Amino acid sequence: MPKYGAYQKESSREEREARRQVHPIWRGVGFALIILIPILSYAATEVILQQNAINQWFPMPYDLVAKRGDFLYNGDPWLYFKIILTITLMLIFYAVLTMVTFIVNSLFAPPRYGPLDAPPIKARVRKRAR
Repeated sequence: MPKYGAYQKESSREEREARRQVHPIWRGVGFALIILIPILSYAATEVILQQNAINQWFPMPYDLVAKRGDFLYNGDPWLYFKIILTITLMLIFYAVLTMVTFIVNSLFAPPRYGPLDAPPIKARVRKRAR
């Protein structure tokens, strides 16, 4: 074996591509979350508005009351407030699930560098004067 040769056999291109691909079950999980999170956000919005009517947690802004003749008016005066609160809750749920994913990946994913890897060189690149 030469001095600078590899100690393990080279994997074929197909094997490397197969390792890089995402498992199909994760596509299904992602699709389910894309469907589930807006539904859960709307349900949470309805619960929050019902509990706000009972407990008066925060005042409802009059500017967000839908009136007859408005573009999206369908008989529900709190429609605009529901839309804003649903989108806000969706963003919060997506952020929380993203943070959980990052934490789980950092706990169970293999380390970035193996025991035989050297960390990347942090060299400054100077631009040449012309």
